[in-house]
Amino acid sequence: MKSFLWIAVVMAAIAASVIAVPLMRDKKSRLIGAFSALLVAGSAAALYPLWSNWDWQAALQPQSAPAAAPEVAAMVGKLEKHLREEDANDLAGWLMLGRSYLALQRPDDAVDAYDHAHKLGSNMEASLGLGEALSVRAGGEVTAGASDLFEEALKLGPSNGKALLYGGFAAASRGDRALARSRWQALKDLHPPPQIEQMLDARIAELGPTSPSGTDASPTGTSASTQGSAPAQVTVTIRIAAALQSRLKSEAPLFVFAREPGREGPPLAAKRLTAADIGTQVHLSAADSMMPGRALVNGQRVTITARVSFRGGPTPAAGDLYGEVACEVGHDTALDLVIDRIAD
Repeated sequence: MKSFLWIAVVMAAIAASVIAVPLMRDKKSRLIGAFSALLVAGSAAALYPLWSNWDWQAALQPQSAPAAAPEVAAMVGKLEKHLREEDANDLAGWLMLGRSYLALQRPDDAVDAYDHAHKLGSNMEASLGLGEALSVRAGGEVTAGASDLFEEALKLGPSNGKALLYGGFAAASRGDRALARSRWQALKDLHPPPQIEQMLDARIAELGPTSPSGTDASPTGTSASTQGSAPAQVTVTIRIAAALQSRLKSEAPLFVFAREPGREGPPLAAKRLTAADIGTQVHLSAADSMMPGRALVNGQRVTITARVSFRGGPTPAAGDLYGEVACEVGHDTALDLVIDRIAD
């Protein structure tokens, strides 16, 4: 965890200097430049739980989201006012506001800010930022919209390190391991710091081996169509205890995820739904994998958790509603998962 955070800090520091220094030279942009370096690091950390070997088990336990420092909140407020009332066409300002919202764990607002920037014209930063914000809001899933934005960013900056990184994740999420590998290798060829290169090596290794022809092979060396007759899948019917029914809001996000008991790292599979889906069947399969190279396997023991998040994001908080059930992938079918607990 410390290693990845250090990588995020290094990348954020570079980004902060690139953004802040030119802005500080322009008197009209000093409001943005004055605090860009302070806030940009937060956006780098925002995607950490999505694509790292983070301890999701600890993170998915109830805890309060950190509150913004008063001076940071005041700066963001000034920037908001500047953009809303003075200069709605300030591209650099909307980009900075998007980064600020991500740092403050406000993904909905970040999407709105980056969308403003994206509509101002073709811009790689806006495409990357909007894709990043959409992924954070989706609880870690590289959505189809985010994938398109990362592809758009790569067209605008084919040698940009961040675009290559996120473009690799987008390709991996679509199952295109060869493309993900080539993009991450291209990023390695840019000679990033050693810690970032180590992270890329780990991501590339998770993609699995390549065949003698140079194309990506399945983990077992056979084609996907011949690996087994039954796909690995878990099906649960999500219900809620009668005592908690009155607490529900139909539009509240519902996160459903599977993980191996006692194993660190992101969940094996996850979906972001809404509380309106309670009472229906939910299927988790390899298509819902959170990381390349890690997926549900038949016969595997897993714990399925369903959590209603009233804050709207993947970070747990007091008052969330949740429930769990243990099962064996591919063997236990039509399980009932009852949301019967309240997070402290």
